[in-house]
Amino acid sequence: MTDVSRRVLLVLNTGSSGIKFSLYQATATPLTDPHCLGSGSFDMQPDVALLVFQRTGSQTLSREQWPRTVASSQQGTLLDLMEWIERHGDWQICAAAHRVVHGGSRADVVARVDLELMTRLQALAPLAPLHQAQCLAPISYLLDEHPHLPQFACFDTAFHHTLDPLESMFGLPRVLSEQGLRRYGFHGLSYEYIAGTLPRYDKRAAQGRTIVAHLGNGASLCALENGVSRATSMGFSTLDGLLMGTRPGRLDPGILLYLMRERGMSVKSLEHLLYHECGLLGVSGGIASDMRVLSTSTAPEAREAIALFVRSVVREIGAMAAVLGGVDALVFTGGIGEHAVAVRQAILDGCQWLGLRCSHSDTNALPKRLSHDASAVSAWAIATDENLMMARHALRSLQETC
Repeated sequence: MTDVSRRVLLVLNTGSSGIKFSLYQATATPLTDPHCLGSGSFDMQPDVALLVFQRTGSQTLSREQWPRTVASSQQGTLLDLMEWIERHGDWQICAAAHRVVHGGSRADVVARVDLELMTRLQALAPLAPLHQAQCLAPISYLLDEHPHLPQFACFDTAFHHTLDPLESMFGLPRVLSEQGLRRYGFHGLSYEYIAGTLPRYDKRAAQGRTIVAHLGNGASLCALENGVSRATSMGFSTLDGLLMGTRPGRLDPGILLYLMRERGMSVKSLEHLLYHECGLLGVSGGIASDMRVLSTSTAPEAREAIALFVRSVVREIGAMAAVLGGVDALVFTGGIGEHAVAVRQAILDGCQWLGLRCSHSDTNALPKRLSHDASAVSAWAIATDENLMMARHALRSLQETC
């Protein structure tokens, strides 16, 4: 008879260069949060595939690496990961949950995976060419290698199904809008977590008008009203809105027409430019897409890239404030939002017109209030937890279907 305490949920958050994963006990009830046993990452580096794992409550990092060859693939990475889990923990994986960037117009955050769902999600790949195939690859692998393992897809777009109708529309012919060319919004699992945890720190903000800035290699803003998404900066694709690590953010579409007509760029080369060569990397002249690297650089191009990033965030905060008709709170999350103190402070300085008064005692300890108690607008830095959101949704669905 299987020991229930050994049953674990595997949560996979797949990116273009590797996989972040967490293991949760599968014994959570509707009244309790699932317990995280540990989290790790599997990164593809130039010569090796590196796995790093840390058990919850431990200061020790487990590391293991495999030689990387030309034949290395994500399938091989997943095989190594599954074998590592079986070797290093007395665990039995009973289900898997996956972050899927694009769920189309679905309002439900989670869905159990079957072949019909996979077909629908694969059809959405042109809407998220940088992410969708990467997200679906581990699902396909587990369907082939572990066909009886329950799998759940958790959609980053679903949180935004409550957008103000005008916010979901572009100035396109109606027939195109009806065919799905609309604003979807992304980072929904992160925003859902912040909306759920904000009442612990600021009830007024949670019940009022809050702008959440999810700032990382991919970055966006979300305007929350009583915890519900009303506007967001990302649009039809993950290219729109803020300047990002390698993506340009808001861009005059005339530039794209010019590049195609006058420079002879193909669709493929233009797509590569927009997803891989722009943003912080492009503006800095190729120095880096990583804010940590740029922040230590003395090159004027690096300084300018950071300044443009700050300006784009401040500008979009103004747009979100206009949609909400005012702001009660501003929340920072994501890798840059949580850790890049100087960048965060520069954004706050640019938002003083909102009535924001900073405390100027900003540190990396989270969660942290960044504003004075007397500030008209409160500001917070709160660590997000997309994997916990996936675990909650998947375990609830697993219990309902068993």
